[in-house]
Amino acid sequence: MPDRVPIMLLPANVVRKLGRRTFPPVMLLLPLFPSLKGTLQEIRSEVGVDSFVTASLFSSFIYGLIFFLLSFALLSSRPITTDPLIFSIVLGAVFWLMFFILHIYYPGIIVKKIAAKENKDLLYALREMIIDIDGGVPLFDSMKNISAAGYGYISADFDWVVRQVESGVPEREVLKQLALKTESEFLKRAAWQMVNALESGAKMSDALEGIAVAVEEYLLREIKNYSNNLNFLLLIYMLVGIVAPSLGITFMVLLSAFSGLGVTIEAVMMLIICTSIFQVVMIGYMASTRPDLFGG
Repeated sequence: MPDRVPIMLLPANVVRKLGRRTFPPVMLLLPLFPSLKGTLQEIRSEVGVDSFVTASLFSSFIYGLIFFLLSFALLSSRPITTDPLIFSIVLGAVFWLMFFILHIYYPGIIVKKIAAKENKDLLYALREMIIDIDGGVPLFDSMKNISAAGYGYISADFDWVVRQVESGVPEREVLKQLALKTESEFLKRAAWQMVNALESGAKMSDALEGIAVAVEEYLLREIKNYSNNLNFLLLIYMLVGIVAPSLGITFMVLLSAFSGLGVTIEAVMMLIICTSIFQVVMIGYMASTRPDLFGG
């Protein structure tokens, strides 16, 4: 698993080195994120929570610095009443805070993405296991085939199971450990079904068939729910991203005719910045909630 989140600007080796030094601000921030340590463990990151928070502060500061420089360069080239330095500092600080919060919560997003990818890959892995078992292949050999079949996180999980069994751990105990450590609800159910089938002597393929049907129905529901939500999200996107800027400028022009304040460059820039941020957030939300059924 990667030791850094995709939006982090610092490489993994730098993140580890930062954790070797103790920064007082980081020690004050750690109690604010009690679940972060467990989340990093769930994504199997080797980076400690103190290293991750430190790296998040530095990475988000770089983002804030970029927005500060862009804002200051843009405002300094235009005659405005507001001090461009103060406005740029405030804007940079706001983006620093926003990106820091995003860095902290992004491992939780990764956990959900891993569980979603596991559910997608699990359907095909279960189908292959059912065919193998019905064809007379032992369960261990079937799991070994899954570990080498390229089913993403599912193959990695079963590769761990195979290595544990080959090292001498009983098959049932390893499957129980898999059920406890995975974030995929359906993989948990599949692992417990295999344990129950091994202990009771029930037909393994029948136990796995029920899980495969449940996964397939779940994925179809996800697609339907996303399709329904996407229509509403597109409506909000068009209202805020297209209609709101046009009407906002129109209202400011009308109000300036009565109040005499005029339409300042600061007001127009704030409108552009706010709508741009909203559009980026909406696009990111629509992309992150898209069912990862076929990958990509």
